[in-house]
Amino acid sequence: MNTPWLTVPGEQPQDTATLAVCFAPTGAHGSTFASWRDKLPEDITLAFVVPPGRGTRVDEEPVTDVAVYADAVAAGIRELRSGRRLVLIGVSLGALLAYETCRRLLDSGVPVARLCAVAGQCPADFHGRGEEVTVEDARAFVAGTGLTDPELLADPEFEEVLLPPVMADLRLAAGYDGRRGAVPQVELRAVWATDDPHVPEVTVRRWAEWTRGACTLLSVEGGHYAHQENPAAVIAACLDGLPGTRPSRRSVLGAGATAVASTVLGLGAVASAAPAARADSATSTGTGSASFDGDPTDPVGLAVAMIRQNTSNPGDGAVTLPLARMLQDIFRSAGVGTEIVPTPKDGNVHFFARVAGSGPATKKPLVLLGHSDVVPAIGDRWETDPFAAEIKDGKLYGRGSLDMKGVNAAFVAALLRHVREGAAFDRDIVFWSDCDEEQGPYGVRWFLTEHPGKVAAGAVITEGGWVLNQRDGTTPMIASLTCNDKRSLLLRLETASYATHTSKPFSGQAVIRLGEVLDQLGQWRAHIRPNALSRRYFAELAEATTDRPFAEALREMLDARTDRQRDRAGEKVVRLSETPELHNAMLRTTLAFTAAQSGYYPSIVPGTATAEFRAAFLPGAEDPGRTVAELRSLIGNRATLSVVGNPGETEQQALDRLRGYLATPDSDYDTDVFRAWQSAVRRTHPGVRATACQFEAVTSAVPFREENIPVYGMYPFTVNRDMLKRMHGTDEHIGVEALRQGTETVYQLLAGLRTDA
Repeated sequence: MNTPWLTVPGEQPQDTATLAVCFAPTGAHGSTFASWRDKLPEDITLAFVVPPGRGTRVDEEPVTDVAVYADAVAAGIRELRSGRRLVLIGVSLGALLAYETCRRLLDSGVPVARLCAVAGQCPADFHGRGEEVTVEDARAFVAGTGLTDPELLADPEFEEVLLPPVMADLRLAAGYDGRRGAVPQVELRAVWATDDPHVPEVTVRRWAEWTRGACTLLSVEGGHYAHQENPAAVIAACLDGLPGTRPSRRSVLGAGATAVASTVLGLGAVASAAPAARADSATSTGTGSASFDGDPTDPVGLAVAMIRQNTSNPGDGAVTLPLARMLQDIFRSAGVGTEIVPTPKDGNVHFFARVAGSGPATKKPLVLLGHSDVVPAIGDRWETDPFAAEIKDGKLYGRGSLDMKGVNAAFVAALLRHVREGAAFDRDIVFWSDCDEEQGPYGVRWFLTEHPGKVAAGAVITEGGWVLNQRDGTTPMIASLTCNDKRSLLLRLETASYATHTSKPFSGQAVIRLGEVLDQLGQWRAHIRPNALSRRYFAELAEATTDRPFAEALREMLDARTDRQRDRAGEKVVRLSETPELHNAMLRTTLAFTAAQSGYYPSIVPGTATAEFRAAFLPGAEDPGRTVAELRSLIGNRATLSVVGNPGETEQQALDRLRGYLATPDSDYDTDVFRAWQSAVRRTHPGVRATACQFEAVTSAVPFREENIPVYGMYPFTVNRDMLKRMHGTDEHIGVEALRQGTETVYQLLAGLRTDA
């Protein structure tokens, strides 16, 4: 059965469980998916969208309004569906059309099992300005994207057939404002092609903001038209994992080993883009487990084993089950009870180990909270394999070595050393390996909401404060335990001019204007305004340092009574610090620039350019709304600055939510846990000051602090500037001996909670 807007090509069964509707790229029609038919799982029927002006409807007037287009396709799907599970797949511009069709189907009560956006920009990239589209624009688009062979454009008859639908689709896109309308509740898969010059990974990642359901980010090999170049991989990326589907033998054979592996890894962590990935680390995207044959009280061996589990989190959650099973084996061998708690994403699990206390029932558990997921290791080339956990020159290299598998190893090794000694604690000690700290949807807040009362923490220790050395680089100077976090706001910058041929450049091009505005924002500095925690830390630092000019600058900053005096002294503090980036972030609001995008073809001067950056705020210092207003005043009308909130949030709602986070009180440092840490530092670092501190980043602490549960942050090992700069970066590492000494600090902290000591 066909409808005017939909066709089911060839001989396909009509009694399948799933109907997959495909939306073609700009200017194309259903034949772009012709190679898919013999590669589909056996219980899926394929349907193409057939818009007016192309294919069998070439004589009809093209549609240039997205609403009209989506309404017509939604009506056709309702007629064709016959109760089957529905999957919508859009490539390039087709991703937007599939998205708008999905909105209409859901509004009319038709369920959509999955929406797939392949090599497509998200709705936020379109602003409905309705710019004029010419034949030259269409011709440049066809040549630039490789929609057809360049020689064919020289044929006037062929051009007469090809260009009208391209122009219609370009006009459709130019008039589309994706920011309007409700964000749908639908499972979304966003697919980027590794060699796509037009829609890179950073663009595809923004699709995560456009669903209230789960969003999975995937990668496949190929260019902008990967659905034609590598169809089996794209099919697998879009259709794998649907309940009850059976991949056909032809699908596996057609994909080829390399493409299948790339797609499977992409499902877990976009790992196909990671350089020099280890073959054995790929098991982290499956459901198996790795064995650990070493001494579980050795933090270095534990850290190596943890790093070799590739738990990269591309934003939708990491696959942590293999690591959880390894930890389960380790704790069970020591006689410690464990639990693995799954989340809605396959392989994405929380792990718990609980050492029962023997003290008064009034003392609630101490939770050692570490996250098992890590940020991806893509981009700059590493000197070592990021998942090999190589040790050289006394340093352990690997993604997560610092943030935060090294800390997890210290937690586990120290706790199991006490267990081996037969320790009795005055409360339960819980080790919690969180699966989604690095921007995933099923982290600590999700867990505490879905499983209220399961942890019932009395206090939490997680990532946070640092141990710093004197200027000599070897003598410990100060140790800090963080009692609150900074919070950040995502901002988007856009400049606009007009698109034209590169033979006719002009002043005020969007890319140049973006660069000028970014340069201005890069020079902007917020006032030095340490909050109460920062002031406490820097006062202790002034007493701890042996660098007299540095100490004098610190005291001058703390004694300042005006912004001008404080700024001058604070800049001197940063300049004299051995860790200037760290101390700068503890003193003021900071801006960090994370992404920029413009252009889609080398002979077109683009009409828009965008960039994203994060503003990070100290609790009790700057108001986010005033800072946004100040930045807007600074850049004037040369660019548009917008606040990127959660899907469906207004700017005011996003700012108010951030203000709520910033108003969360500091954790109380008049507690037995805090004092146990101070005592531990005195044992492991005699003469070193141990102080409360403000953390310069964000952790999973907020949901606990909102319930008045004290949360403390520690990286218990000494660090230097180079180590701090490589956090989330290339060649991340920690010192081997520093890890051992940091583990001793954790051990001594826990010793302060024993009842048998």
